[in-house]
Amino acid sequence: MKLERTPGPHPALMFIAPSLDVVLVLVFFLVLSTSFLLQPGISVDVPDSPFLLAPQRDPLVVSVLAPPVSAAYFENERVDAAQLRKKLADRPSRNNTIIIKADREAPFERVSEILNISLGLGYPTVIATSEDQ
Repeated sequence: MKLERTPGPHPALMFIAPSLDVVLVLVFFLVLSTSFLLQPGISVDVPDSPFLLAPQRDPLVVSVLAPPVSAAYFENERVDAAQLRKKLADRPSRNNTIIIKADREAPFERVSEILNISLGLGYPTVIATSEDQ
């Protein structure tokens, strides 16, 4: 008795199954993603406060380092109070907000001095803080 071999898999079937799988995944993704996009989020009303600060456009940052360095940096240059006053006074526009970014151990006298200079020249000024760790 002579046994016959079963026919081997057709080469076209090797491309149909993965292609069908990809198409079904795309269809399910599109169907599910539209339902997630149509659901509304939660609206949050922030209470009115004089301490809320809108996002700043092109701020000027003054960094104050803690001892033993204890220096102030403006525009990537080390400055003292007189140089900072001159650089800020020479700027044509007073619309930029000055952000004083001080280290946790920075001397308050230096931060206060920079704050007084910037406010004296008419710049809106903010002191940047970080959360307690």
